[in-house]
Amino acid sequence: MSRGLISETGYEPAAETGIALPAKVHSIQLMRAIAAMLVVLFHVHQAFAIRFTPPFFAVESYLFAFGAVGVHIFFVISGFIMVYTNPPGKVFAAKTFFRRRLLRIYPIYWLCAALYVAVHVLIGQAYHIDAREAAGALLLLPGNASSIIGPAWTLAFEMYFYLCFGLAMLAGSGRGLIILIGFFTISVAAGAVLPIDHPVWTLVTSSLLIEFIAGATIGWLLVAGKLPSRGGLTITMTAIILFGAGIAAGYERVPSVVMWGVPSVLLILGLAMHEAARAPSALVRKLGHFGDSSYALYLIHILLVTLAIELARQIPWLADQPPALIAIPFALAALLVAEFLHHRVEKRMLGWLTPRRKPPLPLVQTGHP
Repeated sequence: MSRGLISETGYEPAAETGIALPAKVHSIQLMRAIAAMLVVLFHVHQAFAIRFTPPFFAVESYLFAFGAVGVHIFFVISGFIMVYTNPPGKVFAAKTFFRRRLLRIYPIYWLCAALYVAVHVLIGQAYHIDAREAAGALLLLPGNASSIIGPAWTLAFEMYFYLCFGLAMLAGSGRGLIILIGFFTISVAAGAVLPIDHPVWTLVTSSLLIEFIAGATIGWLLVAGKLPSRGGLTITMTAIILFGAGIAAGYERVPSVVMWGVPSVLLILGLAMHEAARAPSALVRKLGHFGDSSYALYLIHILLVTLAIELARQIPWLADQPPALIAIPFALAALLVAEFLHHRVEKRMLGWLTPRRKPPLPLVQTGHP
């Protein structure tokens, strides 16, 4: 496996394979940041196009809506990173795994949710949800996860995957992955046979779960040294071509798990293979650090969109601008806010919540933004 992995420092070999693993795969870290930015561009363009100036080009909204693909990329990365950070030969400590997952997801999410509630009250747009819905949102339960932070519906999927992954890994890395693949496959099939209209059933039988196990399989192949040493760049380019073909053909015509899920899997596979064979460039390593703040960006960007809308209502010049011209600088500004939130708040919060006798929680241990 290769030159890319063994040419750097700070790698830990997996006990059963003897393969040196870096703390993070830089190209996939960069892809996390890109995926988050795609989602941000989609949401801010949509919000301004609906409320203010129509898009300059008729196809503009369609192109920006491609940003929804970021969610599919996130899910594949989540599966990949869960296996990558719990490789074969490493003793799986379920208690530690679940504690880290809970601390990684909930504290910063609760803080952002509080900010959303406070800002909405201040601008006269208070949430109209009852105590049950609020509790469901704070716990990221199916059906209620998006009640405060709209995109948080994806976090309900993340938490379910973490639960299933942690339980499956009790059987061992390889056996656990097989169990997970079998369970999710049966679940998705059950959903197709029994289309029950209930948020819990909808989640646990969603075809989106296939993206998690596809990413997990790629992670296992990488840490087990079973990925080919050549062809990574070709697979990556194939994924990009498929994304483009989906846009050209009309991505509403095919279920998103096929239209966007398949190229997302190929994208992460290609990037993993390429970095395993060749050390990442200095630019990829440098820009990859934005992946660490992608979760903060995902959580905070809708609130920033809300504030931008309020600002545009006070400044007509902003409201008159084409949505595309607003979306790009907004996304860059949102990234800076997310960087501040991640470094000045999120990292410190994790440091406070992590026992001092142990190192801070690795911020790369999540595939979600």
